Amino acid sequence: MRKTMRMMLVAVLVTGAAGTVSAANFVQGQQLYQMHCAACHGGRGEGVMPDAPKFRMGERLDQPDMILMQSVKSGKKTMPPFFGILQDAQILDVLAYVRTLR
Repeated sequence: MRKTMRMMLVAVLVTGAAGTVSAANFVQGQQLYQMHCAACHGGRGEGVMPDAPKFRMGERLDQPDMILMQSVKSGKKTMPPFFGILQDAQILDVLAYVRTLR
């Protein structure tokens, strides 16, 4: 029983549920952001569409990557869902880039 609990704790920590997960490819994140996100969120994260978070101001970036990834996958307000368009690793790459826009 203790071994199972220990393994579950390790799994939670490894998957990033306890905090922010860093992306593997910052350059790809920047490219994907320009391709899929900049039209609404702005090239520098200034937010050009109504209701689009201003990443440059840190809006919504206080949330863990896993929560933000779910928002990207399912869509939020006027943002379309990216489920099936971007893979999880690609979304994490974009989030790593977005966090540098502050």
